[in-house]
Amino acid sequence: MKQQRVVIVGAGVLGLFTAMELVSDPSVSVEVIDSGHPGVGSSGRSVGMIETQYVDAGDVEVRAFGRKAYSALIDEHALPFVHGGYLRLGHSHDDIAQFERSIAAQAAAGITDAEILLPAEIARRWPQLVTADVSAGLFGAWDGYVDGYEVTQLLARLVRESGGHVRSNSQLVDATRSGSWRLETTNGTFEADVVVNAAGPWAGHVADLLGAPVTLIPQLHGAVAIELPDEKPFTPFVMDYVPGAGSEGVYFRSERKDQLIAGLHTEEVLHHGVAPDVQLGSMDGETVERIALALTERLHDVDDMRIGRSWTGIYPMSSDHRPVVGRHADDPTVVCALGAGGNGIQLSPAIGRMAADAVLERPRSFSDAVQWGQQRFAADPQV
Repeated sequence: MKQQRVVIVGAGVLGLFTAMELVSDPSVSVEVIDSGHPGVGSSGRSVGMIETQYVDAGDVEVRAFGRKAYSALIDEHALPFVHGGYLRLGHSHDDIAQFERSIAAQAAAGITDAEILLPAEIARRWPQLVTADVSAGLFGAWDGYVDGYEVTQLLARLVRESGGHVRSNSQLVDATRSGSWRLETTNGTFEADVVVNAAGPWAGHVADLLGAPVTLIPQLHGAVAIELPDEKPFTPFVMDYVPGAGSEGVYFRSERKDQLIAGLHTEEVLHHGVAPDVQLGSMDGETVERIALALTERLHDVDDMRIGRSWTGIYPMSSDHRPVVGRHADDPTVVCALGAGGNGIQLSPAIGRMAADAVLERPRSFSDAVQWGQQRFAADPQV
């Protein structure tokens, strides 16, 4: 039987989890091509949170799937994972109601370690946190973080060991189709029956080459190391933001007893887009100052903290803030696996499964609460 040739453009976590889903199927051959090498882009710059403390049922469902996928990598392949816990802070009665819905959705997904904590309990467990304006916290004890670069390196190795190919330094420069795809790269030519666009911040450019347009609004975000004047109690990953708030919120976690990693996060498009080839480096001073101010308002006794190194990466966001996954409405030989925003590490297992379902024309793996298909933009790809 002739194999279906699948080329995945992008060797970040989205492309590699898609490849992992496909390499076990003997009906396909898998090539992953990337302009750099696995993990060199934003995947390797992520703070790497894996958690399920979201409020909508669909958001919880896909993250519960991701938790199972990462548990398998931890158990079967010794992926390093820090189970530091994840605490999402709320500030209103509406937030408490959302947290209650989250607990019910997580229980339905088989997750039983999440709990709602009142301010007094938060202060008891982590006395370094300021809780005067907090209504409640949504806490997951299992949750934690990985190193995004380590994840990509492990996945690339597993793909190769399973018979797939991962080609570094192979930037896509042209694509033509006459029956099948002919993909010209800086490192040779590849033939494909199906092309998966998993190119992260470059997915909009790749989409144009493929004639299967998508609109992304890449957002520049970053993180900074905060050096504390002395050792402090361990802090879980604290997210002072509830999805849908219409703003950014500070997040932070302990890296060491005398160091925090901190940044600003949002699920929404709040800034002008940046070019995918924007230089990634240190954060700008104004943003670092905003983070530092937010930390002084959320933590006791950090007035003497010092700013350490910082770095930036890109949130490749769609206009409605949800991933874009599945066959493209204009050309079903193109499958999208893109637009994960700042959640690429934790959503990549679900995106990979959904993209593989589309390639193999399998029944969907997720409920109707998860609507990520590109067809929602078919009437107007600029929406």
